[in-house]
Amino acid sequence: MDVTVFLAAAGVDWARRGGADVAHLSPVDPPIRELMDNVVSNSGTVMVCPPCAKVRSYSEDDLIPGAILAGAPSMLEVVKQGASTLSF
Repeated sequence: MDVTVFLAAAGVDWARRGGADVAHLSPVDPPIRELMDNVVSNSGTVMVCPPCAKVRSYSEDDLIPGAILAGAPSMLEVVKQGASTLSF
């Protein structure tokens, strides 16, 4: 299954180098770092909202390997091609 994660708002912090190391959802959930590593290591795509990154002064150089700056049109193209979506 091809997986694409689109991170917006505070979620972009998860794609910043080192950001997922300190992010936690809850004590019963896997660490964010583990989730992000699973996506990237399984050839998934991590898209990061450019305006959300910009307000945090993140450039593509600040992102983990496998993450790219890609706006809503890129994410919507994946959906147009028939991707199922899950939002939370």
